[in-house]
Amino acid sequence: MRRGSDKTQNLDLFELLENKNLWKKRTDSLSEETIVWTDEEIAHISDSLLEDSLRNLFDGRCSPKTVDEIYKWMMDDKDPNPFSFVNCCQVSGLDPDDMRGTVLFKLKIEAKRSQSKKLH
Repeated sequence: MRRGSDKTQNLDLFELLENKNLWKKRTDSLSEETIVWTDEEIAHISDSLLEDSLRNLFDGRCSPKTVDEIYKWMMDDKDPNPFSFVNCCQVSGLDPDDMRGTVLFKLKIEAKRSQSKKLH
């Protein structure tokens, strides 16, 4: 996540993805079409995915299934996906282990707060 990034660019992400969704506009074989993503587009998607996933992880309105999926995504060191947690962190200039440590620490604090609220 780049500090100071313009959040309105996230709207551009949807437009970008819509333009890349050629199967909605074409009837011929997709295997003939090669989509080339720029480094800037990949960085923007990585930043957005990381930011949105972490926001959702701490959002009490998300389902337990969503929280579990984000947690598993975050903990998987061997995911070869170009948009894995590790890759998203690296593209965003963040250390994945430091991010995990910070997120796990904050999750523990949130769990203690929730527990104390239930007791009072």
